[in-house]
Amino acid sequence: MIAEPREMLKYVSVMPGMRVADFGAGSGAYTSVLLDRIGEEGRVYALDALPQSLESIRRSAEGAGKQCMTLCAEFEDALPLRDNLIDVAIVANTLHAVDPTRRQHFVYELGRVVVPGGQVLVLDWAGSFDSMGPPQPMVLAPADAVRLFRAAGFSTSTMLPAGTHHYAFVATGPVAPTP
Repeated sequence: MIAEPREMLKYVSVMPGMRVADFGAGSGAYTSVLLDRIGEEGRVYALDALPQSLESIRRSAEGAGKQCMTLCAEFEDALPLRDNLIDVAIVANTLHAVDPTRRQHFVYELGRVVVPGGQVLVLDWAGSFDSMGPPQPMVLAPADAVRLFRAAGFSTSTMLPAGTHHYAFVATGPVAPTP
């Protein structure tokens, strides 16, 4: 069983007016649900390395009468978003695809673009399942994913139910110190 976006988004607080981002948007499954939840005052950013995926997401959003910011991005580089912009970020089936030598950089970049105390829903493959999922050398173990986020100053939830082939948790960004 594969985790459904609507089910997984129950674990984060996505409300009208928020700025949310889908990192590794792919087919737009999470982006579509996010667009429904943020209302006209909110903003959804869909980021992916494949321009054709982003074009499909943009057309789908326009067809539904909604606007989505699409940004072509390689997650090994600096993210094309300003500091403290995003209230909630989705990183679904993306961490395993980031170059292992740049994963920590990507997580630090998430910490930069997420507001203090903002949430990141992390969902990824728990293993390599023959024709489903990434090749075994690309799989990032759940404990290693948690360590990446904690090293970047995030706190992490317990593991969430995410189907038989995935793991998931919520990482909460560091809160700015009070003066």
